[in-house]
Amino acid sequence: MCESVTPADQRNVEVKARIPGGSEGFEQRLILARNLSGSQDAQLIEQRDVFFESPLGGRLKLRYLQTPSRSQLVYYDRPDVAGPKLSKFNKTEVDEPEVLEKILSQSNGVLGVLAKRRHLFLCGQTRIHLDEVKDLGYFMELEVCLTEDQTLEEGQAIAEKLSRELGIQEADLMIGSYFDALRKLNH
Repeated sequence: MCESVTPADQRNVEVKARIPGGSEGFEQRLILARNLSGSQDAQLIEQRDVFFESPLGGRLKLRYLQTPSRSQLVYYDRPDVAGPKLSKFNKTEVDEPEVLEKILSQSNGVLGVLAKRRHLFLCGQTRIHLDEVKDLGYFMELEVCLTEDQTLEEGQAIAEKLSRELGIQEADLMIGSYFDALRKLNH
């Protein structure tokens, strides 16, 4: 009999923050992120995330991406706290997202949909996201992609340094996800 080996969860340290100052504040952060990334232009990504009930905890979403990119099914679990936090996640590319959405809607139930335009910059091992979230506003997210041998503390140190360089203030830090904030706004 063949033994199946479950791959280890992927890990990153995340920071999510609101960007104050509307579109002007957002443009200022785009300049800072571009400078930190070595003056590269951002990769622009249009996303539509469908969130599903996740009966065992964490969050489950189907991320629709524009072709030629493939859509993704993403499960992640992270504490709802402000500041740098460990996120464990698994994702897989999906060729027929509409079919998978129907199956997950029937089996798990849909919580809602979130649409955003993401500006992605890379700075070392960190993904800097500047997000325009429909019906919610402007945000920044840092994802420090941890290597297998890196500790949470090492990732937090990187995230804290970049947070300072990008002008993220403690008052702007988010506790939950964009989707959590959107649900609170609509209820």
